[in-house]
This record gives sequence, C-alpha cells and structure tokens, in this order.
Amino acid sequence: MTLPDPLIIYIILAPGIAAAIAGLFQRFIGDRAAMLITTATVGLAGILSVYQLFAFAFGGHHEGGHHAHHVIELARWIDIGQFQANWAIRVDTLSIVMMAVVTSVSGLVHLYSWGYMSDDPHRARFFSYLSLFTFTMLMLVTADNLIQLFFGWEGVGLASYLLIGFWYHKESANSASIKAFVTNRVGDFGLALGIMAAFFVFGTVEFHPMLEAVKENSFESVAPIMTFAEGIGPREAVIEFVGVRVYALELIAFLLFIGAMGKSAQFILHVWLPDAMEGPTPVSALIHAATMVTAGVYLVCLMSPIFEYAPVASGFVTFIGAITALYAATVGMAQNDIKRVIAFSTCSQLGYMFFAAGIGAYQAAMFHLFTHAFFKALLFLGAGSVIHGMHHEQDMRKMGGVAKYMKVTYAAMMIGTIAIIGLGVPHTQLGFAGFFSKDAIIETTFAAGMKGVSFAPLAFWFGIFAALLTSFYSWRLIYMTFHGPMAEPDHHDDAHDDHHHHGGKPHESPMVMLIPLILLSIGAVAAGFTFYGSFVGHHQKEFWDGAIYVATDNTVLKDKYPADHGGIVPGWVFWMPLIVTVLGFLIATFTYLFNRGLGKRMADKGGPLHALFANKWYFDEIYQATVIRWTRVLGDFFWKVGDKKIIDGLGPDGLSGLARWGAARLSAMHTGYLYHYAFVILGSAAILGAVMLINASGAN
Repeated sequence: MTLPDPLIIYIILAPGIAAAIAGLFQRFIGDRAAMLITTATVGLAGILSVYQLFAFAFGGHHEGGHHAHHVIELARWIDIGQFQANWAIRVDTLSIVMMAVVTSVSGLVHLYSWGYMSDDPHRARFFSYLSLFTFTMLMLVTADNLIQLFFGWEGVGLASYLLIGFWYHKESANSASIKAFVTNRVGDFGLALGIMAAFFVFGTVEFHPMLEAVKENSFESVAPIMTFAEGIGPREAVIEFVGVRVYALELIAFLLFIGAMGKSAQFILHVWLPDAMEGPTPVSALIHAATMVTAGVYLVCLMSPIFEYAPVASGFVTFIGAITALYAATVGMAQNDIKRVIAFSTCSQLGYMFFAAGIGAYQAAMFHLFTHAFFKALLFLGAGSVIHGMHHEQDMRKMGGVAKYMKVTYAAMMIGTIAIIGLGVPHTQLGFAGFFSKDAIIETTFAAGMKGVSFAPLAFWFGIFAALLTSFYSWRLIYMTFHGPMAEPDHHDDAHDDHHHHGGKPHESPMVMLIPLILLSIGAVAAGFTFYGSFVGHHQKEFWDGAIYVATDNTVLKDKYPADHGGIVPGWVFWMPLIVTVLGFLIATFTYLFNRGLGKRMADKGGPLHALFANKWYFDEIYQATVIRWTRVLGDFFWKVGDKKIIDGLGPDGLSGLARWGAARLSAMHTGYLYHYAFVILGSAAILGAVMLINASGAN
C-alpha cells in the first residue's frame, strides 16, 4: 500500500533540488519564482506523504495483510572492505510516519511564510533554507544506514544554523545560531562514537542486518569485525571501553542517546533551544516543533531492539526524559516572551516522548511525536500570527485583549492549547490529539512502574506534575495574550510606543497565514482518535510490522480501559491527568483572568523560586562560569603557551628568530673598512694555523 518508488524518490529528493534552484538562481528567476518553486515542491511532497500514511494505516492490514517494506537504492556511496554504505531510502512504517510529519508541516510552513516574510528582502534565501532543511531531515528519517543518517543529522544542524541566524544583522541571532551549533556538536560527538561502536561490534552500519542480529541474538546475519567467544550473541557481547569492560549494546545505546540529547534538547544539552527563537517564527514551527528536535526520539525508536536489551541505558533515557519534562515545564511558567513559552513547552513534551521510549513504549513515544507535530506547529504559527498582528511585539506583558481583533488566530490558539494540555474524557473517544498520546504515555509508565521498570514511578509522577504545569502556563499564555484589556504603552519603551502610535491596533493575519492554522487545527483535533488504533491500539502490531520493537506483552494500552492491563493500572491513574489539567486551568484562570494583575504582582515581588524559574535554573550562568570560562582559559593556555610559545617558539618562529639573530651579528662585521677585513683574515689564519699545529703534534 505504499506509493510507487518514483513518487517516494520525488518526496525525498525534490525539496533538495528546489532548495538549490531557489538559492543558486534567485538572481535569474526572482524571489516570487523561488518561493513558488519551493512551496509547490514541498507542498506536493506533503500531499503524497499524507496520502501514503492514510493508505498504509487504513489500507487493509487490519485484516491481516502486511505491506512490503523495502529499500530503494539510489547510488553506491562507500564500499571499503566490510565498510559499506549506499545512498538508499528505507520504506517502512517508521519512515512513512516521519515523511508525513516532516513534509506536511514543512509544506504548511512554506505557505505560511508567504505572508509572514512578505516584507523581507531576502525571501528567496529563506525559502531555500526551508527546503534544504526539509531535504536533510527526509534523508535522516529514510536512511538505510547510520552513515546516511549522520549525513542528514548534520544537514539539519547546518540548516538550523542558517535559519536561526537568518537575520544575521542581529547580534542575538548570530549568538543563538552559534550556541545551537556548538551545543549540538557535543551531542554529535557521542553519536559519532556510537556509530563507530556499532560498526566495531557488528561489522556493518546498515540497520536491517544489525537490528536483526540483535533480535535473533546471533551474528550470523552480519560479519562482526570483533571476534567474540563461540556461542556469544550480540546481547551478551562485552567490549572494553576506556579500560572498563561493558556490554556492547549498553555502550552503543548510551552513546547514541548522547547524540539524541543534543538534537532533541534534553536536560543538560537543552540550553540552545530557547535561544533558537531568535529566528523567524516559521523557523520555530518547522525546526523546533515537529522535525529537527524529534530526530532524537526517532533515533531511539529506530534503534529500539538495541535499547530493549540495554536496560541501564534505557533507564538513563527514562530518567533524563522525566527530568526534562518537569524542568522545562517549571521554566515555561515564568517566561514572558510568547515564543519562549512555547519553546520550553516543546522541551517538556520531548521529555514525555523520551521517558516513554525509555520504559519500552516506543509506539507511544512515536504517537506523541506524531500528534505533537500538529498542535505544536499550530501554536508556533499562531504565535507568529499574533506577533505579525501586533507589529512584531513578542512580550505577552504588552498584549491583552487581542482576541477581538484576531478571531481566527484566537480560535486556532485555543485549539492548540486544548490539544497540548491533553483535554479529554477517560474511557471515551472524546478528546483532542494530546489526550490520546500523552495519556497513553502516562498510563503505560505507571504500568511499567508496577512491573519494576527502572525510573518508571519517577517518570509517572514527574509526568503528572508536568501536566499540571503545562495546563497552567498554556492558559496563562492565552489569558495574557488574548483576554482582558490591552496593556497600556510603556512610554519608556520606544518599540512598544511606536506600536501604539504608528502601528495601530492589532489586525488579523492574511489568509495565506490563516489557511495553515486551519489545517493544523484539524490535525490537532482529529489526529489522536483517528490514528489511536494503529499507533498504540488493537492494530499496533500489524501497523508497525517490525519497524520498531513491540513486545508481545507490551503495556501500551489497547483501549482506554483498566482491564487491558490485566488489573495493573487502577482506575484513578486514568483520571489523574484530567484532574491535574483542570486544576492547572483553574489556577491560571483565577490568577490571570479573574484577578488580572495578580500574576504581575507576584512576578514583581519575585522570590527565589520565581527567580530560579525565570532564569531557567541559571543554566546559562552556570555554564558561563564553569564550562565556558574554563574552556576559554584552557583554550588561551593552549593558544598562547602551547602553540605560540612552545610549538612556534621552539619551531618555525624560534628557528627563524635564531637565523635573524645570527644574521644581525654577522652583518655587524661588514663595516666597509679594509683594516677590519684584514684583521679578520689574519685572525682566522692564526686560529686555523694553531689548530693545524695542535692536530699535527697530537698525531706524532
């Protein structure tokens, strides 16, 4: 039920070709043609991908039919002994889902950008970067081997650097793009080591033989470079790393997750994500809502057979995901920039996906990734519509009462908010997209904790508390932005004063920006109940068809009833997410709607807890005082002492200095006076004669 191979090849390669045309030939074809080519190309790819997903999910496999998963080889790439990697497209459930997510969101972002970037003088360059990002992300999610995945991984890193720093005349944008690039290099170093470790153990970088070897616990399907004891399978293989003997699969899983932590902005390596909001808002929706930041979740799910037999690494994934979900939710409560609130929301939701993958509920993680793509892109584009309508104002404290001027945007943001807080009624099919995916994660995590899975109880309670905070800061955003009276202009703030006196009242965005909001709203409402049965319900085994690890006794819910867990999950667990969601709504309503101004007074009063959250737990300051400071000190030492004084001083600079010193001394002897030269000649003759006499007497 998949598309013909030529159409799949079009979906993957066409955005890259469109990016090259728009970027290289803009001076010949103009901005409008460049925008039209990229938007039409990616839009058609999105339509084809969504059609393929629906055909795949509802095309008859429920009756037991299986779809032919296959690989489309594009070209020979690397062939050096056992090290082989081709350019290829892997077609399976996982890649089909990701193709639909990437191209549909990207297509809508391209369309939206026609309105948002209408006044920008470099539109062709912007659209070229968008399509380049789409191409590299597609190469990542359809890769047949780790090397091609790494190419796409670094490609989206490059594209995000270009897009975050698109307004390069702003110092903050330049700093943010460098921060994102450097932070991701830390994670990418772990990913590169993980790829090397995988090749070291399995003797291949291709996914199918590697993962089959793990599933069957046999090296027969691969040719491992390392020789293990006879009868030892991949699950028992032990290798030595930095002088310590460790299980090979644990090491590979841990190193791969380090790469995922950087790309998906998990705790410790998360610091680049909020600053990445310096790019244009469509960039935020594309990169940091639905695609690039989900690459880490995708990687863990793709390599799920390895993680399934690496319990220590999986426990680490669960722990980091749980910490991230709660940490980012606390910070989101105290942010005033509308885009930063949504950015920390992204970070928190990624934490949910990771701790789901850590407990083994890979299909639940992918389901939340899928639904999250719609409502998070909707929230970012909705925020962009507000910023556009408010004449580029982003501070929510300077908004208020916007709903009556921007009714469509307000409705879209309300839908996105209800979807992200996961509002729905347990034991029914009544709920928005986030209800089905996030509740499945929370309920499954509780069941995993009852079965003794590492850190699952911690993840469950952190997830519940994060759901409370998510509801609070989401409604806080709605009330501060759309409700109440419009904030009075601050006459000490030139930008805001200009908005009131020259920009006029807020205005609704053009239709080209509203159409993507409407389409994403449909996804935020319907994606959950439409695909629930396929992703995590009765048909999950047939739907995934081996693309990710699905245990026969997996705890992911088949239906939203406690009986499906064999009595493991008590009834209150199903109602707990709804209870805390309503509680967060009531607290935000009391604070920011019925007592408008109370939140501002609380913020002005401050306190250590508010300062901690508002300053993002002081991570930037801590890194500045430790890692960055000592890195700079170390760099200066190696530069000024190691390089300049030792290497250059004793090497080329030292030798050239010695030559100059000797030449200066010798040149001093060339005075031009004859008696000086006669004196040197006679002196040299005397010394030479004395040496000869000494040698002659010694010989006798």
